Amino acid sequence: MAQSPLSRFKLGAISDGFSQDFEEAFKIMRGYGLSWVEIRNVWGIYNTEASPAQIQHLKDLLAKYEFKVSALDTALYKCALPGTKPVADEKDVCPYSGQMDLLKRAIDRAHAWGTDKLRGFTFWRVAEPEKHLPRIAEELEKAAEVLKSAGMRLALEDEGSCNVGTGHELAGILKLVSAPNVGANWDVGNGCWYGENPFPDGYDTLDKKRIWHIHVKGVRCDSGFKNCQETFADQGQTDLVGQFRALVRDGYQETISLECEFEAPGLTHLETTKHSLEGLLKVMAAALA
Repeated sequence: MAQSPLSRFKLGAISDGFSQDFEEAFKIMRGYGLSWVEIRNVWGIYNTEASPAQIQHLKDLLAKYEFKVSALDTALYKCALPGTKPVADEKDVCPYSGQMDLLKRAIDRAHAWGTDKLRGFTFWRVAEPEKHLPRIAEELEKAAEVLKSAGMRLALEDEGSCNVGTGHELAGILKLVSAPNVGANWDVGNGCWYGENPFPDGYDTLDKKRIWHIHVKGVRCDSGFKNCQETFADQGQTDLVGQFRALVRDGYQETISLECEFEAPGLTHLETTKHSLEGLLKVMAAALA
């Protein structure tokens, strides 16, 4: 008999995909049998801005609903690298000068909520990212030192607005970062916007031992990866069944999150997220059949 998806994979979701009200999100996620959660926005604010009272309340809710935190989302290095000109007019989530303070706030919350994984980025994207990768690697090493003393890991996401936006680019930056506590938050789908077929092409470039967290969503594009749009997890063009079979083959034991950031026509965001999760569970079941 095939394993069930939730017994084989540590599947969760980014909670604000269901609700900004953390307890409401838990109730919905529990209804699907989930027990892992990725924390980004809570009660209308980014988690790194949560007050001491909110930090404690969230900790109490984790215990009440018996959830484990897969990863704590941060906006680390989601800013302009000094001296560079981003290709898009992106506003710094937190200025470069405040990055280490941001990192320390994230560490405090990660300790309180029981995770050792923080998600981070690689600065706003510039015209020729590859020219800046050595310098970006130095910045990541700096963050890694702070995280090491706190017993934390940094999982870098391939994010299209940043200098690492594909699996190939993610593999490239990790080769330049020697710190053992820096790895990958592999977003299966983001590379489509840069013409990369995420699976198998993007995935095959990555050091599997350094993939510590995964984001899953559906992406559908026109021919040649034109006009890419997010869709339900089971309706995209990426071979997610193949991706999950590869994770089984490669012995992946770390965490996975549904990331749903679009609204389907005629559905609320909550309904869209539910529909996408239901589709993802079907994809995972097919991979394990």
